[in-house]
Amino acid sequence: MKILHVGQMIGGIGVYIRNTITAADGSIDYVIVSGKDDQNKLVMKDGKVIKEYKVDLYRELSLKDLKGLFQIIRIIRNEKPDLIHCHSAKGGFLGRWAGWLCHVTTLYTPHAYSFLSSQKQVKKRLFTILERLARHDSYMLACSGSERELGIKEVHYNESHALVWHNSVPDALSVMEKEEAERGTDTVFKVCCVGRPCYQKNTLFLIEVLKKVVEEIPDTKCYLLGVGYYSPDLEKVQMLIKQYGLEENIEMTPWLPQKETFEYIRNSDIYLTVSRYEGLPLSVIEAMSLGCPVIASDVPGNVDCVKNGTNGYLLPSDASVFASRIIYLYRHPEVRKEMGVRSRELFEQHFCIDTQIKKLLKIYSEAVETSRN
Repeated sequence: MKILHVGQMIGGIGVYIRNTITAADGSIDYVIVSGKDDQNKLVMKDGKVIKEYKVDLYRELSLKDLKGLFQIIRIIRNEKPDLIHCHSAKGGFLGRWAGWLCHVTTLYTPHAYSFLSSQKQVKKRLFTILERLARHDSYMLACSGSERELGIKEVHYNESHALVWHNSVPDALSVMEKEEAERGTDTVFKVCCVGRPCYQKNTLFLIEVLKKVVEEIPDTKCYLLGVGYYSPDLEKVQMLIKQYGLEENIEMTPWLPQKETFEYIRNSDIYLTVSRYEGLPLSVIEAMSLGCPVIASDVPGNVDCVKNGTNGYLLPSDASVFASRIIYLYRHPEVRKEMGVRSRELFEQHFCIDTQIKKLLKIYSEAVETSRN
């Protein structure tokens, strides 16, 4: 069976594609179609480079999208895949149209629907209409149960074409050396977050939360990782940090090698996310694999991996509420430890790619078989 991935190889999408390819057995051939501006490393599988085509696939809407569509169609006709797996808004829109025009079975993983990012109702409505127009006879392969529900309700996917495969990642502890996997022993209270400063990640609200925490715990240290590519709110965040005098408390770091990111998370007391929406956040799952308690916003995606009161807390968008939960865990290290243990257990049960990859391959096989019948 040959699978053609269509999507920008950046951020979480790139991680998803890379992880699923490298974790799969050798029975599947893979081809990747990515954006010309994606500065991603080549994907390796069993010592070989996965074939990758670069096309006009960009974040913003433009006339280049039509050119990108024709490029993808030519690749499909040349490669003759059994199935297309397209990702996120742009890759999903062009990939589903190309799959429909070429009569190839197509799966679409939204990784958080595009209309969730729209602050204006007119734009939200437009993006919702575009999602419906591109639906055709494709399958939605949601990365969480809450994303599946949203696809059925808003995009009008038929339930029989609305599938789920939970985002899964390799065990972070296996990536790190054993001695590196031990938590640090210093007494500074550390909070870690991963995500570019933007509307989705709600970073300005994050700074408001940290301001309240520092008022109670002055030596709190927060590591904000992943600052770099496409960070539209970066200047506003920097100004707010300076305004509140939090320069010594908040350390912002661009994208790091995976191992270094894991070291930051592993040596933190809490993983924090205040996102407005998610598909199913890879960074939260990685934090769970490292045994971190998670304090998260009560939104789709987060609710699929954080169990309130078990491995962390799901909270409303109220800075005082977030700060009070963080302060509570600071003052109750035994609760932190227990929640960290539960995080690790939930990861092993539901989100470790070594055990979950077979479910994805079964979905691929069944989709292809159904289309042939």
